[in-house]
Amino acid sequence: MEKLIMPKGFKTTKQRKAILEVLEECKIPVHAEDIYLKLKEKGIDISLSTIYRNLDMLQKQGLVVKAYMIGEDKARFGLSSKKNYLICQKCKKIVIIDNCPFEKFKEELIEVHGFDILDHSIEVYGICPECKKEM
Repeated sequence: MEKLIMPKGFKTTKQRKAILEVLEECKIPVHAEDIYLKLKEKGIDISLSTIYRNLDMLQKQGLVVKAYMIGEDKARFGLSSKKNYLICQKCKKIVIIDNCPFEKFKEELIEVHGFDILDHSIEVYGICPECKKEM
C-alpha cells in the first residue's frame, strides 16, 4: 500500500489504515459490512459504526468514494483511485475502468459551463458478456 497521507488535522490511525488496506485488496467497491467481516477475519477488533465514521471521514478527504449501485439499498465504498466502473445490471458484476475517458470531456465541460471540476466518478451500466450469452 502506498504511503497514506492524511489531510491536516486527521491522524493516520490503525483503524483507518486497516480500512484502506481492505479497500485496496478489494477489486470492486464493497459494503461497509464486507469491510467489517474482512477486518474480523484479520483479527482486528472494530465496530461497524467506527467503520462507517471512518469511511465518512475518508470520503470527505477524497481518499474513498461512495457508490450506489442500481437495485441496491446500501452504499459501496472503494478507493478514490478505483472510482470508474462498468456494472452489469443483470449479475451486478463490476469492472474497474482504468483508462478514464473523462479527461477528454473535462475541458469541454469547463469551457461550456464554467465549472472548476474538482473530482468525478463514472458508473456505466450495461450487460456483461457472460449475461449477454445467456440471453
